[in-house]
Amino acid sequence: MSHNKLRGQLSSQLGRLVNLVILKLESNEFTGTIPPALGQLRNVQYIYLTDNMLQGPIPHEIGLLRNLYWLDLANNHLQGELPYSSDGKNKLNVGLDNLTTTKHFHFNNNSLEGPIPSSICHQNMQLIHMLFDSNQMSGNIPDAIGDCLNLTVLKIDHNHFSGEIPTTLDRLVNLSELHLTANQLTGVLPDLSNLNKLNILAVGDNQFTPSEIPAWLTSLRSLTDLQMQKTNLLGSIPESLFELPTITAVNLDNNILNGTLDLSTSASSLLTLSLINNRIDSTSLGKFNQELNLQGNPVCNTSALVNSQVCNPDRIVPPISYQTNNSRCSNPCTGNFVPSPLDCSCVVPYKCHFTYRAPYFTTLSDSRHLKVFVDALAKGLNMSDGQIMIPEAFFNSRNQLFITAWLFPSESSHWSPDDIVSISGEAGSIYPSMYGPPMFQADPYDFQWLANARRAGLSTGAKVGIGLGAAILALIIFGVCAFALIQKRQADQAKSLSEPASGGSRKSDSGNAPKLKGARWFSFIELKKATNNFSDSNEIGAGGYGKVYKGELPNKDKVAIKRSNRLSMQGAMEFKNEIELLSRVHHRNLVSLVGFCIDQGEQMLVYEFIENGSLRDALTGVNGIKLDWHRRLLIALGAARGLAYLHELANPPIIHRDVKSSNILLDVNLDAKVADFGLSKLAPDAGKTHVTTQVKGTVGYLDPEYYLTEQLTEKSDVYSYGVVLLELLTSRQPIEFGKYIVREAKHLLDRGGMTAFRTILDTRLQSENTMELQRLLRVAIQCVEECAVNRPTMSEVVKELEEFIAHESGVGSLALSSKTYERELNKNKRRFSDSDWVCSSKDSSCNSSFHYAENATAKKNVL
Repeated sequence: MSHNKLRGQLSSQLGRLVNLVILKLESNEFTGTIPPALGQLRNVQYIYLTDNMLQGPIPHEIGLLRNLYWLDLANNHLQGELPYSSDGKNKLNVGLDNLTTTKHFHFNNNSLEGPIPSSICHQNMQLIHMLFDSNQMSGNIPDAIGDCLNLTVLKIDHNHFSGEIPTTLDRLVNLSELHLTANQLTGVLPDLSNLNKLNILAVGDNQFTPSEIPAWLTSLRSLTDLQMQKTNLLGSIPESLFELPTITAVNLDNNILNGTLDLSTSASSLLTLSLINNRIDSTSLGKFNQELNLQGNPVCNTSALVNSQVCNPDRIVPPISYQTNNSRCSNPCTGNFVPSPLDCSCVVPYKCHFTYRAPYFTTLSDSRHLKVFVDALAKGLNMSDGQIMIPEAFFNSRNQLFITAWLFPSESSHWSPDDIVSISGEAGSIYPSMYGPPMFQADPYDFQWLANARRAGLSTGAKVGIGLGAAILALIIFGVCAFALIQKRQADQAKSLSEPASGGSRKSDSGNAPKLKGARWFSFIELKKATNNFSDSNEIGAGGYGKVYKGELPNKDKVAIKRSNRLSMQGAMEFKNEIELLSRVHHRNLVSLVGFCIDQGEQMLVYEFIENGSLRDALTGVNGIKLDWHRRLLIALGAARGLAYLHELANPPIIHRDVKSSNILLDVNLDAKVADFGLSKLAPDAGKTHVTTQVKGTVGYLDPEYYLTEQLTEKSDVYSYGVVLLELLTSRQPIEFGKYIVREAKHLLDRGGMTAFRTILDTRLQSENTMELQRLLRVAIQCVEECAVNRPTMSEVVKELEEFIAHESGVGSLALSSKTYERELNKNKRRFSDSDWVCSSKDSSCNSSFHYAENATAKKNVL
């Protein structure tokens, strides 16, 4: 719902969207305050409220969002101090310092006040972007800021910070940008020579003690942009400063620098140098012919330079626009198709818009500045320069640089779904250092021509492959999908909430509880005692359903108790039907339901407690478990067996809907157990092929076809499982540093096969046999086919993995959990091809699919 000129105040009802993952409301006209109810969005990962007219403080309740990755509140009128847990201003004792999974704080261009809380940086914080610039903040920069060790961008410029710059900044070895301009900082600039990744150092307009240009600056070999205007610099400018290999822009205006400016033997990479109002009395420019401004220096009074360009720069009026085009193409294209700069073929480009804070250059008359932009974008998106066209570039009224870039597919008439989601996720983090991070927007990918293609009789695979391009763009506006679906079911939801399983009674409801053989009824008092009154120390997780607690029963058995919150409570009949179903689901690779509670207005599910945490924890090393190659294969097989049971042997079949590495638990023997299927939806009846349901799932794992059809099938679980296999191979998260693992894996395989894929392979697996790695990778890639029809069933995956592991282990076969299950698996004769298993980017019609054994057919087995 971004860029729609929506008005009014943000409703507290947004807090009811408990399954929301992305909330995008930027660039509207919302007023009022940020509702504290947003703290109820326990599954939300991205919040974008930038470019509105919101006022008031940032609510403490934001600190409850334990899954939050990105918080963007920039360009509003927010006031007050930054909330933190121990500020004594909230009963919840939460604040920004509780957001240990958050990597982006974008609070710039507001009216926030007060200091940076020391507690906002501690060893558990994962912040990579801290953008507090252009506010009214004050006080000293805390020493603790050096504990935010993952920071790559620190922008606190244009505030009222005072005192000396803490020496602890030298610990931020991952820092690429440091912006301290326009504060009231004093003392001297501390030694930052450890920051060998630093690209931008901007410390101008402060009140530093007069001193020479620091010698350690020349050790910053990655430095591209230096801003030290009005910092009381004196003495001569060392030639070595311009010998830095990547330096492109230097601003040393309004200092006391003197002597000779020598650019004759260096400055090969320098594009712009400004020394306005210093005391330079001579120059040695050699062949330097880039942007140079010496206005206000004694050297401009000499006969050689008095009338020169460097001393009399033209009054720069930015051009209305700068344009590159494909005018050499004379062929006409219809509709949204335009001639590609590559070969003049008619294609549909992806139209992206970048808004940058004023860069250091002041005119676009020199196209080299935009060439730097194109080169950076091409490199970051793995494109050629010829795939990028700039139809428009100009400085707007706020002196911001606005660039429109059209991105052209190179091997088909349209972008693939993987490309769209990857570009959308990556483009905003790609920029030349002289520009700084942009605000990224993109036009909706127009698929009007898809309807024409359908009428023209394209194959089913081509239709789905084309349509997914528009649908995948919905990842950026995922919140809209959730909001629309929930509005559609508002009446049903209200009815369900008005009839909770306990009928709202605060007395014991054991009489209404279903009598089940496989699960027992627990009273509220029993579970309260088992969890030490649901204490925070017993809490082991939280989600849209509610919180999860570790408990111990009187017989010393440990259990995991899922306590639903009020917003996620089901109707009485729905909850009873679900626990009756779960009580019949028994498999060694599924977390077992021990019991349930319908008592005193509560709904709780009691599961067996799994000792070794999740697969995600093991892959990241959080729980200290090390997984060798053989164990990873067994985990993959165990998870596949559990899902195959849900799809094909549960009665009725169950679609999990949220398969991910954090929902695959490891028991004491490191065997895999699939969890959270208790919150799944039943698979469709025999006459149907899908279930249409409310949004559930996790960004990075969710089936691309869901965004087009709003329908989930067993193949949706297969896609998510394929992402988990890629995690097992790489130990990477599905979306990490803006890169989507599915697209990256496919791109590497297309480019260089297994050799290229090894660049992202987990280093602990580098010594493993290439053929074995390739075989598991083949299964993963076929599971994440864009077209669901080309994905295997989970039983086919099980069969393939069993044969693989049996061969790898040197044994004849692997025992299955039951003869019945083995019989069901043997019905599937589909085989994973060894020869054509990589989905080529050249094929947009979903034909790079699984290959069947001769005379075999795909068959759905549902008991």
